[in-house]
Amino acid sequence: MPAAIAIIAEFNPFHTGHAYLLATLRRHFGPHAALVVILSGSFVQRGEPALFSKWQRASMAVENGADCVVELPAVYALSSAAGFAAGGAGLAIRLGCTHLACGVETGTAGDFLRLARIAQESSATGHGRTAGQALTDAITAAAPDLASLLQQPNALLALEYAKAITASGQELAFLPVPRQGSDHTSGLDGTYTSASALRHELTARGLTDQAAAYLPANCQAAVKKLLASGAYTDYDRYGDFVLLQNRLLTPEKLATLPAFSEGLENRWYRMMSEALSYEAALAAVKTKRYAYSRLCRMGAYTLLQPSQALMDASYSEGPQYGRILALNRRGAALIKEAATHFPMLNRVKDSRPVLSPLGQAQLALDLRATDIQHYCFTSRTARTGHADYYESPAFHPE
Repeated sequence: MPAAIAIIAEFNPFHTGHAYLLATLRRHFGPHAALVVILSGSFVQRGEPALFSKWQRASMAVENGADCVVELPAVYALSSAAGFAAGGAGLAIRLGCTHLACGVETGTAGDFLRLARIAQESSATGHGRTAGQALTDAITAAAPDLASLLQQPNALLALEYAKAITASGQELAFLPVPRQGSDHTSGLDGTYTSASALRHELTARGLTDQAAAYLPANCQAAVKKLLASGAYTDYDRYGDFVLLQNRLLTPEKLATLPAFSEGLENRWYRMMSEALSYEAALAAVKTKRYAYSRLCRMGAYTLLQPSQALMDASYSEGPQYGRILALNRRGAALIKEAATHFPMLNRVKDSRPVLSPLGQAQLALDLRATDIQHYCFTSRTARTGHADYYESPAFHPE
């Protein structure tokens, strides 16, 4: 059976670094392997809507080497690194993937699997630190020779992938892929750049020559059209919606949402009520104990309203379906095989009878996330509702 390589990604937006990763995997595994992207959908892990729609980002991926793109349900896409990785790895296993690849600065599969075993044996807790800091401290004490590895930008997420694989007990090979060079910068002055720097350039100044240099040539026309039509997220608009929502909630309601614990709901409520902007409110809530990314996800929870029961059941039972966003013929063959034992969704309106109650709840959160993202788009004409019901997977013949 040909290899099937999963890549858990956000592609927010898709850029030349992502194209490099896909090309590297294709060279390594050959023309018959299937490259399967598991893509965060309408919201991303940093706790906000993606810049472009999930269908646009999925199409760009298939046009640049992926064979199929399947949505990572929002319940995992908006989780901590551990939940994000577990959801992605679990979906890769259920799709029948043989490998899980991710980009790293340094480190081998053996390094990360060793760190995963140490982390799983550790009982470190926060005690005033973030969970990530506590984990880093515990691993550094047990494996000082690998301490420097944890300082790399993508190392902690790679570690969570390794932990998810070992915890699953399934035969899924882990494949860290060295990123091209080490010049992923916060600006547009290196061979490759960060997605955040590219988002800032595109939203602030449009498709400038500087931004275009970091987009694959076959994506530039689509990005130009999306920007011209206003089909991209206005992050100030999103922040205003979150702030408004939080002025309507009570501390008691906040306490029922995921991640609101230890009295944080009271501080959150006070700061959101007093601040003049969402950004200022987050800055006021922030302490050393709470990572900024966690606070941003909490803001997303106040809009999306997932229950703690949904989060807990999803972490326990795993993804309940594969939502197809884009594919080619090779990807279609993999999806056909996966569908013999796992629900694969093509059209939302036909999906509910084949889903478990948990699957229906996961899908409902995905639909809500898309509606909110589209309502945050820049142009009024792009703010369509119920897009999940009329958008179909994009098929790209090779």
